[in-house]
Amino acid sequence: MSEPISPERLRRRATARLLQKVQHALPVYVLVQEGAHALSEGAEGWHRWLAITEVVVSVAVLISLAAAFKEHAKHRRLKTAPHLHTGIDWIDIFLGALCFTEAWAKYMENGHIARPTIVLGVVMIVFGLFGGKYLAWRRERFGR
Repeated sequence: MSEPISPERLRRRATARLLQKVQHALPVYVLVQEGAHALSEGAEGWHRWLAITEVVVSVAVLISLAAAFKEHAKHRRLKTAPHLHTGIDWIDIFLGALCFTEAWAKYMENGHIARPTIVLGVVMIVFGLFGGKYLAWRRERFGR
C-alpha cells in the first residue's frame, strides 16, 4: 500500500478541483444576463419559466462556489488538509442543472436538442451524487 498523502498535496488537489469547477461555471454570467433580460422584457409562458430557471440556477451555482471558496480559504489560512469529501457535491449538482438549463435555452431558441450538453448534465449530476463514494472506494482500494 502506498504512503499517505501530505496535507500540502491535498490542498493542491483541492485547489485544482475548485478551479475545474469554476471552469464549468463560466456560462453562469451569460445565463443570468439572458434570464434577467428576458424577465425585464416581460417574457410570457415557457420563456418566462426559462428566464426564472436561468437566474435561479445561476445564483445557486454562484452561492455554492462562494461557499467552496470560503472553505478552501479557511484550509489555506489554517494550513490544514481539506476534508476528504465523500458526500454529495452540490456544486456538481447545480452545474448539471446549469447544463440542462443551457440545453433548454438552446431548444427554445432554435429547436435544436443539445445532446452533448444534456449528457454532460447527466454526468455532472451522477458525479455530484456518487463521486465522493467512488473516491472513497478508490482510496480504500488503492490508497490514493
